[in-house]
Amino acid sequence: MAKVSVIIPVYNGEKTIKRCLDSVTAQTLADIEIIVVDDGSTDGTADIVSALCDSRIRLFTVPNGGQGYARNTGMDASSGEYYAFVDADDEIEKDMLEKMYAAAKRNDADVVQCNIFDIYPNGGCRVQLPLLDETVEITDRGAYTDKYFATCRHSYEVCNKLIKRETVGTLRFGDTKKYFSEDLLFNLELINRVKQVTFIADPLYLYYQSETSHLHKNADERLAGLRLLFRDYIVSAPYDMKGAAAYTAAMVLSYSAADCAAARDMLASDEFKGYLKTALKRGCSVKRRLFLAALLYAPLGVKVKLAKWYGGRGQK
Repeated sequence: MAKVSVIIPVYNGEKTIKRCLDSVTAQTLADIEIIVVDDGSTDGTADIVSALCDSRIRLFTVPNGGQGYARNTGMDASSGEYYAFVDADDEIEKDMLEKMYAAAKRNDADVVQCNIFDIYPNGGCRVQLPLLDETVEITDRGAYTDKYFATCRHSYEVCNKLIKRETVGTLRFGDTKKYFSEDLLFNLELINRVKQVTFIADPLYLYYQSETSHLHKNADERLAGLRLLFRDYIVSAPYDMKGAAAYTAAMVLSYSAADCAAARDMLASDEFKGYLKTALKRGCSVKRRLFLAALLYAPLGVKVKLAKWYGGRGQK
């Protein structure tokens, strides 16, 4: 059994897959397996992967089903003690897995999260997440979700996390073609299983921003997929997670409504107002409470401007 199974879904990634794999094979933690899942590529991706001479790499070719299903294929084929997920157009620092594995063992953590270094096409870059260096024991899932997940301290990605296989169990990713962010849904469901999370402030994951990436798909489609995700999750969520998930929904949908033609409809909907009313009863800061109250009670035009401002903060 390898210490870490690195799972890399890829679709038409011939321009970036070698760069990605070079960063993974160069890891100072050598005891890893690398599972590349070619999600129905029509370019030379599979040939490039096959040509790499590293016995730790295994290539699986599947019909195109989306990133979530490709990751599930990799998980089912893996045997490592921990999962790590890397996107085919990104890189990781050479000591990322060693640092995260050591932290997981030292703290008996179910999840270890490092920071993310965003890299933009214009050469700009930034550290994405708050600088946290701590280990958190989860004794109240709702309170943890309020403090860490709704506020994006515990980020919605999986690419910056090391996750214990035993903790994940049978949990798998949802349909990428149905929900915009299968990562977000996976993390919400994962919190139900986690007892200990370790945060590392160092930005060890290099996230290359691109206008063609999944993140930058049609904004209205993205918003619709997120609305469906929260609607479906909250219906079946454990009782102690329903309110926290509604708080998370209020924050995520507000952020995602920026520059969407569908923003006015979403911000005026009874569904979104319900999320806001629930969020205002949660343990949020005064500043955040004022923001949420304005989204609930202000005129619609003001709500649209607030959402645009909030969404725009992520681009600074």
